[in-house]
Amino acid sequence: MRKKILKLTFWICVIFSIIILLNISVTTNKGVNFKIYTIKLPLYLKLLDFFDRHYNYKALVVKIIDKAKTDEEKVLKIFIWTHQHIKPQPKELPVIDDHAWNIIIRGYGADDQSADVFTTLCNYAGIDAFYNLVFTQNRNFCIPLSFVKMGKIWVTFDPYNGAYFKNRQGNMAGIEEIIKGDWLENHIDTPVEGHSFTGKKSGVNYAVYLKNLSPITAIGLKRANIQSPVKRLKYEIKKWMR
Repeated sequence: MRKKILKLTFWICVIFSIIILLNISVTTNKGVNFKIYTIKLPLYLKLLDFFDRHYNYKALVVKIIDKAKTDEEKVLKIFIWTHQHIKPQPKELPVIDDHAWNIIIRGYGADDQSADVFTTLCNYAGIDAFYNLVFTQNRNFCIPLSFVKMGKIWVTFDPYNGAYFKNRQGNMAGIEEIIKGDWLENHIDTPVEGHSFTGKKSGVNYAVYLKNLSPITAIGLKRANIQSPVKRLKYEIKKWMR
């Protein structure tokens, strides 16, 4: 009888401890018109939001890539979807910076937010991807470009402007080829089923940015690849140990 009481007491303590833990106050950040706001919320709500986004990403990626088999087919489908569904930031609406999933829900965003959505969805398709700001040589201007690993090479995309790059042989240009100047701009202009790519140009002078790229060796944990539970846990542990 005493053992049963002790066991019951133990589990009651465990349950109450979990309830207390899940109700502790945590914070999340949200940017509105380039001003950062800190929002307080209980831990359980932050966890629920995280897993809600995680499973929505997974379901959306399955829908987008459909029957695509190769990495190139999957990436191009995600690229097309992002360019079509994430419209340019309307001037009359506030610039909101929070999670990539909220950008998808809103259906619009700035150039870096389009890159955020694209690279996040690529990671959920099992393909390494991230985005970075790429500067001109004098660092007066920059644009966000997305980098996706296809096989052994890193390929460059600009989902916001619908641009990607091929070498002179007509294949996807790896970053080493781009650095050497072996690249041609390609563009998608409201493509339909069958990937109707056009010869349209984005109007961006990519040459002043692409010549400043560096070879990619390792990417570590970045915003676009820490949305899944396991990688997010690794990221939080790494941050905690700093």
